[in-house]
This record gives sequence, C-alpha cells and structure tokens, in this order.
Amino acid sequence: TTLFRSVAFAFWGMASHAFGAVQDVKADREGGISSIATVIGARLTTRFAFALYLAAGVLMLGVPAPANWAAIAAVPYLVILLPHLNITDENCESANRGWRRFIWLNFFAGFVVTQLLILTSLFG
Repeated sequence: TTLFRSVAFAFWGMASHAFGAVQDVKADREGGISSIATVIGARLTTRFAFALYLAAGVLMLGVPAPANWAAIAAVPYLVILLPHLNITDENCESANRGWRRFIWLNFFAGFVVTQLLILTSLFG
C-alpha cells in the first residue's frame, strides 16, 4: 500500500506539472524554455496529465480505507481537464482557465487528502 500511495503521489505531481506547462507552450518555445508541453505538444501533454490523474485515482483504490477515499479527489481534476483534451499548441493559452480552476481545487483537495492521511495514521 505504501508503494501504491507513493506512485499515486508521483503521478499526481507529474500530472499537475504537465498540465501547468500547457498554457505556456508558445511563450516557452519563443523563450527557448523546454518542458514536456514544448516537446510533445499541448494536446498530448493534456492527455498525458489526464491519464496520470486517472492512474493516481485508480492506485489509491488499492490502499486500505479511509485512505482509499482519496481516489475520489481525482475526479474533479479529470473534469477540469476534459474540455482541454483537444487543445492545440495554437490555442494553448485557453488552458489557463482550467489552470485557474485547478489552483482553487488544490486548496480543497489538499485539505481533504490531508485529513484522510491524518485519519489513516490515527486509526489505520
């Protein structure tokens, strides 16, 4: 279960960083900055982030309760990414709307996951 949590956490972080890079594809390329999004493009990066969030949620289903409840936290992130799955490098800036939602969601999801971790350490 520790492995599942660790891999899920790594996938979550990778997804977050990848999606954050999507909105800056054009600017980063113009500035000579490399990121996953500048290398593989906005669409593939967004789809990669979606797959990583999904995988993180599925992995969390494999840990004991109540920690496995954290799997539900992946759902809003998937919903935020859905409208951007067909984004292009040309309209990459439109991902900023999703990114702003993502930032607010992090406050709530972080609180919920932290509470679950505390419950797990106390009672799990």
